[in-house]
Amino acid sequence: MENIRRYNEEDIRIEKVNLVRATLNEANEIKENLIEDLIDYKKIVVDLSDCEYVDSTFIGALVYSFKHSKVKGGNIKLVISDSLVKNMFILNDIERVFKVYYSMKDAINAHQEVQKDS
Repeated sequence: MENIRRYNEEDIRIEKVNLVRATLNEANEIKENLIEDLIDYKKIVVDLSDCEYVDSTFIGALVYSFKHSKVKGGNIKLVISDSLVKNMFILNDIERVFKVYYSMKDAINAHQEVQKDS
């Protein structure tokens, strides 16, 4: 199984992180994927629902990519489901940067709502 699987849902790029622990080892991969995705996609969802732990380096790669997406006119949303990851994101104030959703359906719908409002 791939650590990070990339696929599309209509015009939304999905980065599915298939890891229990997303750490320094995968931080560069997610950052490179997201920067590359922003060439062709403005709407991206990073699915962390399988993760029970996300370290600060991986979060840093997400924040870097999010800032890059804003420069490119894009948007990155996160999906998390594990309560420990939720708490870590709340403690680190990540929800001030990212829109965080608790299901893939909600994240995709949020991207589609933005499109309707435009």
